[in-house]
Amino acid sequence: MYICYSSITNNFKLMVYFMMSARSVLYFSLFCLIFGFVDIYAQGTDTSTRPFYEYKGNYGEEVAAKKSKFKRAFGYNLIDMGRNWSPIEIDVIHAAFEQLPPGFHNIPSLKSLYRLENIVLTAENASGDNIPAATLPSFTTIYENISQSYRVFVEKQELRVELYNSLFHEDRIDLINIIQHEMAHAFDFSRGFLSFSDEWISLTKFKVLHIFALDGVQDSDSLYALVNDPKVNNYAPIATRNVSTYSRQNPQEDFANSVTAYIHYPYFRYTHPARYKFLKKNVFNGKEYFLNDLSVNGFEEKVNSDIKKALNNGAWADVSDILVELSRGYFPEFEKKIISRIKKALGTMSVSKEKDKILSLATCYLMQPEGLELRKNLIRSRRISVKEVLNDPQCFRYARDAFEKQLSKWAPSNLYFYQDGDIGFIQFVDPVLTAGHIRGFATEYVWKIFFEGEGRGLLAEGSSVWEKGGNGAVEISLKESSTRDFEFPEGKILRIELMAKRTHSINFKSFVSERTGVRFIIQPWFSYIGPNPPKIRVTFPVISQKNTH
Repeated sequence: MYICYSSITNNFKLMVYFMMSARSVLYFSLFCLIFGFVDIYAQGTDTSTRPFYEYKGNYGEEVAAKKSKFKRAFGYNLIDMGRNWSPIEIDVIHAAFEQLPPGFHNIPSLKSLYRLENIVLTAENASGDNIPAATLPSFTTIYENISQSYRVFVEKQELRVELYNSLFHEDRIDLINIIQHEMAHAFDFSRGFLSFSDEWISLTKFKVLHIFALDGVQDSDSLYALVNDPKVNNYAPIATRNVSTYSRQNPQEDFANSVTAYIHYPYFRYTHPARYKFLKKNVFNGKEYFLNDLSVNGFEEKVNSDIKKALNNGAWADVSDILVELSRGYFPEFEKKIISRIKKALGTMSVSKEKDKILSLATCYLMQPEGLELRKNLIRSRRISVKEVLNDPQCFRYARDAFEKQLSKWAPSNLYFYQDGDIGFIQFVDPVLTAGHIRGFATEYVWKIFFEGEGRGLLAEGSSVWEKGGNGAVEISLKESSTRDFEFPEGKILRIELMAKRTHSINFKSFVSERTGVRFIIQPWFSYIGPNPPKIRVTFPVISQKNTH
């Protein structure tokens, strides 16, 4: 096997030939000579940015050897599907699996990990370019009226983990986190979905909402969803690359994020003791990654102790790491206290440029207006520069331009309508709520309910203003927020549309998000809120042969 690496295409070109004739060898040699000459010439021009490289060793044999080593260690084949595994990719996935407990190795129903270009989506105009990985199969949640039971029906597909191009553009830490996140989904599946167990649903505070079919009758089955509780400030900790509401999507994402938190986040055992205890017993078989500090009582005391030690030792990078861990949850009052400590540590005069830069940029992880004000004051006093702030990925993510041109346009998501008694509610998540609060914007959620069909007659409209941010989960009473009294008509298909309007409290600059919506119908016999616990039964296709609960 011969390999030429082109500095023009930045791709490996594999030329494989067997029992080649002398003429074929000559043609091949001339091809490589011309190819190499073009690259050498390119190096001598002003437009060249990369030299010509020749891969050292036998590329194909190295890939095969690394795949074989991975299979022996963890029990899975690495399959090329439209995109070939590279040695570097295999090395990093090997490192990710070395951190996982033995229960994640040799999962009987998981045979292979697949390397593809992109996810294949069936939705029209859907783009999967930014999706780094996925775990199949999918499933459907159905409430069976005749048995009054909650069912999960798993699709007839093999259990598989797919990894896409965008995954390998991530930083190494995030890349490993994503791989382990997907393996947590696979492990969950292999155990009959622990994330659907009554114990997990109860401790994570998800609740059942029935979703009635628009053409349903009184005795028909319905879909159901497990939705988060807006009154609960913290679901599973999230990676810094994720939106703050990621774990609120459903119990499965909360479970997978909890698994990666158990491995990587030192404060997880203090912020989520019930989740930690569950995973230690049911997933990690007693294995722990961080020592328990018996000298402290709880999360805040642990963080205060760690920050005090780091500040006293001048370990500014350690302080930054602690603030990164704080950013994985929603602790507004505690974060304000930490910002005050950082401000005090910085003092009124600079004693170290390094200290000023590290501590000020670390406050970008604390989603409070006080952190932004601290950075502004340091910029005014020329202790840090605007360029230094914007060069930091976390600071740039919530900078003025990023917020006004991108984040403010995001529509709320995971929108549900339900009734509790005779009162209608909407519930949704808004990951931009806190970012708006940081930048001095109040968020007004504006809703309208229309009759479905021609004319789209308006039934009701209203709004609700949130001035102090929040955990990203929002519940609004339609009756209390409506501009006028109204009654829901029975048996009529309705559509509610929602948007977020962000308005600055001082300069009154305003931005409007895209709209989102959902259709629903009111029937007198239908109940929206399900029991807790729901006693969900999971049904796998015959080929899977899994236990159910």
